[in-house]
Amino acid sequence: MSDHTFAARGIGYDAGVIYDGDFDSRPVWDAGDVRADLRAIRHRLGCDTVLVMATDIDRLLDTARIAREEGLAVWIQPRLFDATRSQVSAHLAQLADRAEALRLLHGEVSLNLGCELSLSAEGFTPGRTFSSRGALLPIFSMFLPLVNLRLRAFLKELVGVARQRFAGPVSYGAGSWERPDWTIFDVVGLDAYRDAANASWFATSLRRTVERHHRAGRPVYVFEFGTCAYIGAAENASQASDVIEEADDGGMQVPTTLVRDEQVQADYLDELFDVFAKASVDGTFVWGFSEPRLTRSDEPGKDLDIASYGIVAPMPEGTWQPKRGFYTVARRHGGSCSLQVVQGPKNP
Repeated sequence: MSDHTFAARGIGYDAGVIYDGDFDSRPVWDAGDVRADLRAIRHRLGCDTVLVMATDIDRLLDTARIAREEGLAVWIQPRLFDATRSQVSAHLAQLADRAEALRLLHGEVSLNLGCELSLSAEGFTPGRTFSSRGALLPIFSMFLPLVNLRLRAFLKELVGVARQRFAGPVSYGAGSWERPDWTIFDVVGLDAYRDAANASWFATSLRRTVERHHRAGRPVYVFEFGTCAYIGAAENASQASDVIEEADDGGMQVPTTLVRDEQVQADYLDELFDVFAKASVDGTFVWGFSEPRLTRSDEPGKDLDIASYGIVAPMPEGTWQPKRGFYTVARRHGGSCSLQVVQGPKNP
């Protein structure tokens, strides 16, 4: 275990993202519940920063305001999936104006322009939805130079939109295949998932990337890393949730052959913390705190939490229970939790 100290000890917080047209990751947003979650993140986990993501601007800013009131620094990340580039730009302009007002009032508010826009937005890669574009990406990998050329041009436009309205730090959440021009950002932002395909070179590549940016005076944050809580999830970390299927009743299910194992997730997080520390990464953000739609169940095939990246398991009645990964994060960040703490409801 390295003694490296991260400048930002963070976690991702889902305040409600609309995926693939109609899947709402948090159908109900309640200020009291959100405050309890963020208080647990600050005190029980020991995090000092949170990456708040949502589609709706009001939810983004309301969650960010509560986080600041609870003593957490905030990165705000809009997630407008399957939108055109002009829609993404207009959405960011609205957000940036209001985010600046929040920053002036509360301080320590930063802006992350988006997540993996070459897949989440239209017009970069083939496919009608985010999921279909992700599935097709390996097939069209030979076109990545063109994709990145378009992406860099779009990010330059978005940075201009943001800086006209927002005076705080600006970054972006880049997928491993994306090559932004980081000279126009204040912080390099990476989504960094180690899996079976990249395990042999992941640490070396990351270290070289960090060294290169540090030489140029740019801090490097990992805005996403994590995996799910079943045997085999670590080997397919970035796509571990793809095991979720549509059930006959129109709901969701997971294969009954999956074996729940929270230690898989906990060990993965622990190992990646060490990798990031040895590479001198400046800030890390576990993905994520919870995925509210993916609830835990004892019924075979209905334990959706098994396919969640969250370090707490949402219960059907609206509470949550810490998973083993929760205690891993708390130990790494100096939180107040240990494995001896009795699991309980979400209000700490």
